[in-house]
Formats: sequence, C-alpha cells, structure tokens
Amino acid sequence: MNSTNKTNRSIAWTVGLSLVVIALMVLAIVVKTLGDRPTLKQQLELVNGVHFDTPRLVPEVELTRHDGDPFTTAQWQGKWDLITFGYSYCPDICPTNMADMNVALQQLTALGLADRVRFWLVTVDPERDSVAQLSLYVPYYNPEFVGLTGADDQLATLANQLGAVYFREGSGEEDYTVAHSDNYAIVDPDGNLTTLLRPPHKPSHITDALALLMNSSGR
Repeated sequence: MNSTNKTNRSIAWTVGLSLVVIALMVLAIVVKTLGDRPTLKQQLELVNGVHFDTPRLVPEVELTRHDGDPFTTAQWQGKWDLITFGYSYCPDICPTNMADMNVALQQLTALGLADRVRFWLVTVDPERDSVAQLSLYVPYYNPEFVGLTGADDQLATLANQLGAVYFREGSGEEDYTVAHSDNYAIVDPDGNLTTLLRPPHKPSHITDALALLMNSSGR
C-alpha cells in the first residue's frame, strides 16, 4: 500500500513538473513571438516614417482653402490628414509629390480606407499662390485634394510645428523659387501630429503608413 502511494505521488509529481515545464515553454514561445513582432514605430521606419511616441500639438492658425472657404487647423479632427508643403510654381518636387498622393488615394480607395483620410497642400509661396491660383493647381491632381494659403506668419507657424522648412531663393518679384523640405506630415483624428514621412517617397509609403496608423489605432 505504501509502495503504491509512493508510486502515485511520484507519478503525480512527474506529471505536475511536466505541466510546469510545458507551461514555461509555451510562455517562452509567446514572449519570443511578441518580442519578434515589430512595433508600430519599426514598421513605419520601413516606409521612411518617423513616429512620435507622444503626438505633437498642432497650433491653431487661420488660412483660406482653395475654394475660398475659411480654414482653421481645428478642422483637422475626426479623420487622418496628410499634409505636404509646396507651391504651384514648384518645378520638380511638388508635382511629383502631388502625383504620388493621387496614386496613394487610389490605393486607399481600393483598400476601403479612403473615407478616413484627407489630403492637403499648404503653400510656401503665398505671394503667388492666391486662392484663384490654387483652385487651378490643386484639383488638377485630384478634386478631393485641398490647397491652403494665407498670411506669412500663419503659414510659418504651421510649417514650424509640422516639421517643414522653407525660404525664398532669388530677388525678382516673379522670377524666384522657394526651397522647401520634402516631408509629409500625418495628423491623427485628434488633431495632433503623429508621424512624418521623409524622402525618398513612394505612393506605397503613404498608403502603408496611413493603413498602419489606422489599423493600430482602430480609427
């Protein structure tokens, strides 16, 4: 009887130990799997994205849309907003970026995500980019895109907070260019800057970045 009890206890102890070992192995696999899964920041880096752990506040500025309606940055809420800085007389970067945005919007449409994002061009050349000028330029690339113009100080304040730098080159009244940075800024549905996309750009980078952010946030 004693021998039987000892045997049963030995079996129970062995089974219990085996279960503990198995549980530890499963836990180790889970931890390793989770550890190997790239973070949102790492995934965005693959598309040249810089993701901020703490979203940055967007200053409230007043501008004018290319359709003549007033605009404030408080309107950048409820959806994802992708913003590029450029100007209609830009000879190279801006036309390429606008075309890339158009392709990205088509890709997002195919994914069923287009209704959750808006695309914007903020001018860095308000002297020439009047409402009338932008109304000809921006919809040419896509009628859903919105162009913004306004006072120098308002544009500079917004550009500074959204990671854009620009300055005028040339002294002529009309014959000049505006050097500017080539980032896309992504503002989240709460109206905060969450990510910058840096060059070199591809339409798929825009699409992938927005899809990642939407899926990660559930919005």
